[in-house]
Amino acid sequence: MMHSDRGDRGDRFEAPTYEKIKAKDTDLDYKNVELLKKCVGTQGQMFSRRRTGLSAQRQRLLKNAIKRARHMGLLSFVD
Repeated sequence: MMHSDRGDRGDRFEAPTYEKIKAKDTDLDYKNVELLKKCVGTQGQMFSRRRTGLSAQRQRLLKNAIKRARHMGLLSFVD
């Protein structure tokens, strides 16, 4: 017996699309607060590589820049 009352759930799901971060290595600096704010969510968590679109090396640079900006008081820990 077919489960026709469930419907086809596969057609309704659409994966979310995020704006990728377009930055040079020199842009990933703790002083570039506007760029860092785009990489941090409202709860203060850094976005994943899938969401930022950065390589592993550049994601580490971003992590260190966010940490430095937070400790210098340029970026808040939580919004």
